[in-house]
Amino acid sequence: MNRAEFVGALASATAAPLVRPMREAPIVAEVTLQRDASELLAPFVVAIALNNTTANVVRLDFPTADLFRIDVIRNDSPVWSSLTLHKPIPVDRQVDVPPGRTKLASMTIDGTTDDRRAYAPGKYIVRVAMLSTSFGMVVDKPIDFSPPPTVAEALRAKPGTVITIAGAQISFGGGVFLRDATGSVHLSRSLVLRPAGTYVVRGFLDALGDDRIFDVGRFAPAFDNPPPPPP
Repeated sequence: MNRAEFVGALASATAAPLVRPMREAPIVAEVTLQRDASELLAPFVVAIALNNTTANVVRLDFPTADLFRIDVIRNDSPVWSSLTLHKPIPVDRQVDVPPGRTKLASMTIDGTTDDRRAYAPGKYIVRVAMLSTSFGMVVDKPIDFSPPPTVAEALRAKPGTVITIAGAQISFGGGVFLRDATGSVHLSRSLVLRPAGTYVVRGFLDALGDDRIFDVGRFAPAFDNPPPPPP
């Protein structure tokens, strides 16, 4: 190698980021949950970041296009998984992580199960698993969902307040209502054509003269309902 070739090689090495094997450069996955309410059907966001604690760029290898997997777990069984949204594409992928904290992704989870039922009230685990062959960290975050108020309690709420209620859909006098053991509330629209069992409904109360209308935003069969048939 002559002097010119040596100088060129040195310049290229200086300009390129230094990439070290994972065993020499620890990375930590940081997971945060962002939510506005703990009620059923209230969506929440899972934010994922990578913290490279070294002074060097670290290269992570992935066997598919998916960098991570998210599962919502109840009583040790997943009720929702990000891997059910699509089939992973088997293509090798490399991600270079610079020193410091790097935002990787955020995903909104809508509070329904893989078979489109509402979660049951109670405690859950949001599990994030990194899918790199060189970085397999798993992070668990607890999350809980509160029981819905009764219809009687919902009718005392301030109009415009977003809440989640639950009950059976009934028809009466040309209108559609949601009923539980404490009473019934007029719904702005029908939930399903042939209702069966309990439905969880998120929306807000609106006033129409002396009547209270529950403006339906979104709904799903309750967790103890049989799963709905596939579309």
